[in-house]
Amino acid sequence: MSGGTGRVLADALIDAVAEADPVRTARVMGQLAGLSGPGWLRLDELARRPYSGQSPFGAVADWLPLLAHGGALAAVAASMCRDGRIREAAVERLAGRRAPAAAAALAVRAADWVPEVSSAAWAAVSARTEPQDAAAIIPVFLALGQRRRGRQAAARYLEGIAEGPSATLAALAAAEDRACRLWALLLTAELSTAWAMRDGDPVVALWCARSLAGPAGQLPALVGLRLLGSARAGVRAFATGHLPDDQLTRQALQDLLLDKSGAVRSAARWRWRRQWGDPGPVYRSVLADQGLARQIAAALQGLDEDHGDCLPGAAVPFLAHHSPRVRRAAAQAVGRHASADGILEHLAPLLLDSSGMVAAAALRYVRGRSVPASVLASLDAAGTPRSRRVALSIRQDAGTWERIHADLTALSGEDPDLADAARLDLLAWLQHGAATSYGQPSASQGADIARLLATPKLSGRQRREISFVAGIREPSPS
Repeated sequence: MSGGTGRVLADALIDAVAEADPVRTARVMGQLAGLSGPGWLRLDELARRPYSGQSPFGAVADWLPLLAHGGALAAVAASMCRDGRIREAAVERLAGRRAPAAAAALAVRAADWVPEVSSAAWAAVSARTEPQDAAAIIPVFLALGQRRRGRQAAARYLEGIAEGPSATLAALAAAEDRACRLWALLLTAELSTAWAMRDGDPVVALWCARSLAGPAGQLPALVGLRLLGSARAGVRAFATGHLPDDQLTRQALQDLLLDKSGAVRSAARWRWRRQWGDPGPVYRSVLADQGLARQIAAALQGLDEDHGDCLPGAAVPFLAHHSPRVRRAAAQAVGRHASADGILEHLAPLLLDSSGMVAAAALRYVRGRSVPASVLASLDAAGTPRSRRVALSIRQDAGTWERIHADLTALSGEDPDLADAARLDLLAWLQHGAATSYGQPSASQGADIARLLATPKLSGRQRREISFVAGIREPSPS
């Protein structure tokens, strides 16, 4: 948490306590509950550090009435006060509150520099070992482990949780705070394996997989083979690279060469080359067998990544495949390995593909080249929003005045989305490219630009700037 964010939260905390508005109180309590361990320590420091003249908590003249009549939020705020007697009274109030923010605030005070405050906070915290409380306390204690004050209390609490019921660790492994989850997962290999298989956080999943490796970096055979089926690509790639050679069979490695993830395919090719040489024949056999679409796509991507010498020829037949996934992989392989003429010949027809991702892949390699007028005419004739957008994108890369002419034409057209895209591009050119644009439009282009500049969708200044750079006389708007 940055200093600015912490100050905003500190101010919001004081305002919520002073106003006692239930809606605002609930919102601030939610913000506090979402703080990380380091975030709690940072907020505690900022609460007493003066800025803009004084600490925000210094604006409270008397904390005792707020403590007497306020709820958990008032006690949390008071626990950060400079006055040790107020902090001690706040700890007493927090000890009877079961909210996560109250538990985290108590954990912070366990590192207080006043012995009476820290001992009272420790007495309250040490009794809170239920998963809901522990999930709020552990992130703070993990952060305190890096500091001198409070380190021993944090170690005692964490040791007690680690030696407690396994059900508590299982619950903590599903906590929202990442540091808490990783700490809990580190204590049990079975939980680490389970979370490495399916956790939605890829960082947590990969960390769990790495925690299962031995001192030499290799994964146990049964665990490693299981991780090859993880839902997280990073875990599959890690397992591919860290299984013993005698456990990663030829068939398993061949399947990994056809994984949907590039990271997994890369690790698999490295292992394959070490044991069986060039992986190219595996990819080519998949293309020859015309198997599943996902396997064909992976084979094309693998050949592309491996710079296979059979490209682009091996990919061209798959530009007409029924699967958009395959057509896209084929388009990328052709675009990265074909000559300029080959790219225009094979990928220009895909600009009208029914799949947007295939058309986008083709456009990536076609734009910026000398696209034949017939291709642009076919895009214009198609008359769909996508075809018009693709045609505009190609013209915007065809040269300065082709770009300006295309933008002005679209700006005067009936497609509002295309007009918006053209206007943004035209304004970007005025800001970044007009000053370095050399040469002038042809006579026919100049006449068309002069006519199109009459659009009321541009300001007078914008029309004058375009006219000046183009060297033409600006017409009056109609």
